Amino acid sequence: MADPRHRVVITTDQPGRRRVVVAVVVALSLFLSFALYRYTRATTESDFLAATSERDRLLDERRQLTRELRAAKSEAGSLRDQLAYLSRSQEIDDGACVAVKQSLGRLQAESSDLREQLAFYRGIVSPQESQAGVRVYEFRVTALKTAANAYRYDLVLIQPVRSEKRVGGQAQVVVEGLKGGQKQRLKLADLAVNGGGNLLFSFKYFEEFSGELRLPDGFRPLRAIVSLQPGGEGQPGIEDEYEWAKIVQETDGP
Repeated sequence: MADPRHRVVITTDQPGRRRVVVAVVVALSLFLSFALYRYTRATTESDFLAATSERDRLLDERRQLTRELRAAKSEAGSLRDQLAYLSRSQEIDDGACVAVKQSLGRLQAESSDLREQLAFYRGIVSPQESQAGVRVYEFRVTALKTAANAYRYDLVLIQPVRSEKRVGGQAQVVVEGLKGGQKQRLKLADLAVNGGGNLLFSFKYFEEFSGELRLPDGFRPLRAIVSLQPGGEGQPGIEDEYEWAKIVQETDGP
């Protein structure tokens, strides 16, 4: 029995078949390489064209955005200039408005003062016949904050311009009111501070008196009575009554 580990293999050399196989393999490799080249080229060209198109699109978009950014910056600058101009104009208008209001207030105060002066001088220059002779042009009382029941009084006397003579005499002021339910009449001479109650007048056109008076505690003033007694013979006396609530004024002073 023959040993199975020892076999003899006999092969036949076929060089022609090998060359055919090699040629086929080479041809197939060349074909595959060419196909791969064509595919790669086509793909690369397509990707290149797509990338180029995308690049051009992005460049156009960038240029458009640059133009829009420049336009936006220009518009923002213009708006800032307009805002600054409007803000400055508003400040100028506000300042002018304040100045106009202040000027108007001064003019109104001056106008009121001029009207008062005009009325005063008109009363001197062109008085009514019933007001001929010396008379009280104004009497007012102003409450003071310096002390309790303290007041400032102002008395203005006038006579017509057509009277060329000086007029002299004495004015008296009496404050009438209630204290403890009783009626009282207090003379200015007893109420005046620093002895300012002696109202002797002597003038040609007008004369002013002013001073401070202080009412007693618990006294409630009702009216003031101003009487004038000219010094000349034959000249009648004058007496005017003023309701206290109508002639008293408040003050903002200390």
